[in-house]
Amino acid sequence: MSRLTPSKIRILRQAALVGAPLLMLSSLVWPDLVTGQVTLRVVALALLLIGLLTFIDPSVQLRHPRNLAIILIIVTFAAGIAGVFLWRAGRIVAAATYNPGIAPFDITVREVPVPVTHSQHFIITLKRGQYPVTSFRYFWLAYTPKRVRIEWPRLELFKVIFDERYVATCSWSWGREATWTMLVPPGAPAPGDQP
Repeated sequence: MSRLTPSKIRILRQAALVGAPLLMLSSLVWPDLVTGQVTLRVVALALLLIGLLTFIDPSVQLRHPRNLAIILIIVTFAAGIAGVFLWRAGRIVAAATYNPGIAPFDITVREVPVPVTHSQHFIITLKRGQYPVTSFRYFWLAYTPKRVRIEWPRLELFKVIFDERYVATCSWSWGREATWTMLVPPGAPAPGDQP
């Protein structure tokens, strides 16, 4: 394996540090070309990390102050990105399973932080195995429900109750779109993303 020359390192650095922003820009200009936003972001982050790694000087030891500073920047950057992904993933506040005898269906309600609305968003997802069947999101401005529970009387109908006040109902069946409705108590603010 041939040793990387300074000119090759410089070309690799430029390609990585210019390629990552161009990749993100292309997703804005041509959204139909993008197969998945998460995949695109992972590739762009990998390019940025490769670009940062090219600043490490192989002619001196890894413990050299310049190399240590670059490694510290990379570790801090990677920890920050990982922290944002974990924070934005939210937490599951309610879950239920319905097993009709063939393969079980699962409902999860995730509470996801969104600072813009000064509240948490609730993403309701119905899955069979790893495959999503339907999903919807509810949020309130400056209000976050504290208690969430699920009622699932039959396979094609389930309810998610927020603070014993709001009732989100989903009626679905194979081959049709799901119908989402929200029962709002009189005088209470309606949630965002109404169906």
